[in-house]
Amino acid sequence: MDSGLAGFRPGMTQQELRDDVVFRYALIVAYAVVVSDTVAAQEAFVGRWAIDPAGCSSDGDTAQTAPLFATATSLKWFVSTCRIGKMYKTGAAVHMQAHCSSEGKTRSTPITLEARGDRMRVIWDGVKVGDMHRCK
Repeated sequence: MDSGLAGFRPGMTQQELRDDVVFRYALIVAYAVVVSDTVAAQEAFVGRWAIDPAGCSSDGDTAQTAPLFATATSLKWFVSTCRIGKMYKTGAAVHMQAHCSSEGKTRSTPITLEARGDRMRVIWDGVKVGDMHRCK
């Protein structure tokens, strides 16, 4: 016999009904907390970064003036557009093996991004690029 409400049985006492409702409410709240924390947790490197502050307001045409655009799955900087492949962390540094297209060629490129607040240290294909600043 279907009572119309999943989990509620005919003949439940008021206390059993209250306990069941409280339990279900607690599950919903716990789920909402986990989901909101997961959505809110964003890698520190995500955003727009530039060595030169002028790169924050325009698309530069050199490595020094071009902004670095970073999402959780991709990077774009100067002439390179990359899809992040493998990624691991050591402390604040995120090390990745990215699949980058640059000037008509595609290759695997090691990249390290170490964001601390509004500054980020960048190592691109083994070369220390220097510190970038988060664009506001």
